[in-house]
Amino acid sequence: MFMIEGNTITLSRGDTGIVTIGVSGYTFGSNDRAIFSISGNSGQVAVRQELPIENNLVTVEFTNDDTDDWKPGDYEWDIRYVVNPIYDGSGDSRQIIDGDEVITPNLPMKLKLLPTVGQI
Repeated sequence: MFMIEGNTITLSRGDTGIVTIGVSGYTFGSNDRAIFSISGNSGQVAVRQELPIENNLVTVEFTNDDTDDWKPGDYEWDIRYVVNPIYDGSGDSRQIIDGDEVITPNLPMKLKLLPTVGQI
């Protein structure tokens, strides 16, 4: 199951899905990025994806590996926009650490992970 109601994402453990998030109030450039994050009850970030912003849209893809080994329950997610990002180094493992502007448009939102009987 993969469902979006308002700002709540509900999915079964290990399921796949795509969320497209529209960005308003600012026109982003080709180098600007979105950071999509999911955290558990401990506050530890379980997923962090740095994504392009194309035509003021951000596409977030959930794969089987993203949640296959997680415990069912309630999680939180948010998205942050980074204008002219600054990276911690170079190469494939580099991460955004700052930018000219960092914009968090919403408070953390809910992600409900449902149990499954089998595992893939």
